[in-house]
Amino acid sequence: MTEVELVGNALCLDFANTVNARPVAARDWLATPEQALTWARAAGLPVEDAAGLAEARELREAVFRIFEALARDGSPPRADLDAVLAVHAEGAARARLEPAGGTYGQAGGQAGGQAGGGAYRLRWEGPRTVRVLMWEVAASAVELLTHGPLDRLGACPSCVWLFLDTSRNRRRRWCSMTTCGSRDKSRRYYATRSA
Repeated sequence: MTEVELVGNALCLDFANTVNARPVAARDWLATPEQALTWARAAGLPVEDAAGLAEARELREAVFRIFEALARDGSPPRADLDAVLAVHAEGAARARLEPAGGTYGQAGGQAGGQAGGGAYRLRWEGPRTVRVLMWEVAASAVELLTHGPLDRLGACPSCVWLFLDTSRNRRRRWCSMTTCGSRDKSRRYYATRSA
């Protein structure tokens, strides 16, 4: 496996991007417990127990379908919205509200300030399981869905990874310039030269 890439600018989008391509993935960070633990550590959400990966993969696909539809100005499937909301409700029932901080804050992005700029977020005590990771992902997805900015969602035309465009000019096209962006530019360059 290559290095974990976190280019989504929101936890839920990075979670959806744990496969390298769709519909057929050559790499999947949720394929084995070891890979899931590696991805979670890289995302700043260390997991101690990776049991329940099948459910995590189901959540990942629901999150992907929701935000991929929105990135293409479509309507997300109701069943997927309901699935994310059910995981969120389960997690919220077991959470505590604490001042934001750490890695992922509002909309799953970076939280600012000592206490996240006065904001609060859900936190879970006890063992860090895949289930807790799923609750964090669902909380990020609900935050993004309810507070946006949904008009900044994008889907890479090369690998279909999802991202929030945080660029000043709102012109981000690829998941990352170093991978898909440079590959796409090279393809276009050689196609132009061949013609």
